[in-house]
Amino acid sequence: MEIVGAFACSHAGLIVARRDRAPADQRERVFAAYGAVRDDIARLRPDALVVVATDHQQAFPLTNVVPFSIGVGPVAKGLGDAGLPPCAVPIHQPLAQAILAACVERGVDLAFSEAPSIDHSFVMPLTLLRSELDVPIVPVTQNCNVPPRPTFRRSRELGRAIRESIRDGPGGRAVVIGTGGLSHWVGSAARRAFMNRAAGTRLAELAEHPVVLDETGEINQEFDRRFLDLVAAGRLAEFVAAWTPERVEEVAGNGAQELRNWITTAAVAEEARATVLAYEPVAEWLTGTAVVRFEL
Repeated sequence: MEIVGAFACSHAGLIVARRDRAPADQRERVFAAYGAVRDDIARLRPDALVVVATDHQQAFPLTNVVPFSIGVGPVAKGLGDAGLPPCAVPIHQPLAQAILAACVERGVDLAFSEAPSIDHSFVMPLTLLRSELDVPIVPVTQNCNVPPRPTFRRSRELGRAIRESIRDGPGGRAVVIGTGGLSHWVGSAARRAFMNRAAGTRLAELAEHPVVLDETGEINQEFDRRFLDLVAAGRLAEFVAAWTPERVEEVAGNGAQELRNWITTAAVAEEARATVLAYEPVAEWLTGTAVVRFEL
C-alpha cells in the first residue's frame, strides 16, 4: 500500500467524556484540529487506517501483557471504556496479515489476536476522525502502561518495520494514526508506585490500588512544547537517543509513556517534518492535548 497520510494525537477519554468542562477557547482549538484531520482523511480516501495505540489493562491485563500486538481478525471490538459506548470496527485483514508476517521477517516479533479488543486509546480518536467507523483499521497495540515496557528505540524500530511492511503489502492507500500522551499523571502517587513494582508482584494486590481521576490534572507544558518542537522538526530520533522511560515518567508523568506511539508513527512517516495543528494544556482533561499532521 501507499502511505498517503500520517497523524498523531492525544486520546484521553475525558476529551469526549468531559468535553464541556474545558475552557471554551481551548476546547474549540482542539476540536477544530481534530476536524482538520477528519477532513484530511476524507480527502485522502484511505483503504485502511493503521492505528498505533495502547491498552489500559483492558485487552491485555496483567495476566497477559505483551510488548507489541496486532489485530488480524475480521472485527475489532470496542470495549466501551472511559465513558465511550461499545462499538465494532472492521479490520483490513489483508494488510494486517501482511504487516504481521513482514514484521516477523524483519525481526520484530508481534503478538497477534484473531479476536482483538480495543479500548478508548483507539476508539476515542476514531470517533472524532471517522465517526462512521467505516474505514477498516489495522490495530497495533504497544505496552505503554506497565513496566517493563519496550524501549523507545524498539518503538522506533517497530515503526520502520511497519512502514516497509505496509509498502510491501496489498495495493491501496493507507493512513497511519498514532495516539497517546502528552504529559499527564494517571492515578495517585501510591497507585503509580504500585504499578512500577517488578513484574510478577502486582496482580494479587491490583484491586487494592484502583485508578482515581481528579477533577483537574498536572501538565508539564515545557516538556510538551519541547517534544512537539522535535516532532515538527522531524527530529524525534534525538528524543529517542536522549530520553529514558524513567526520565520521561519523572518529568512528564506515567501517561507520557504513550509517546512511544508518536515515535512509532514518526518512524512510519520516515521522520518527516510535521505541523502542530493544536496544543492545549487542558487541566480538566488531565493531559497535554495535541494534534499533529506529518508532512509526507
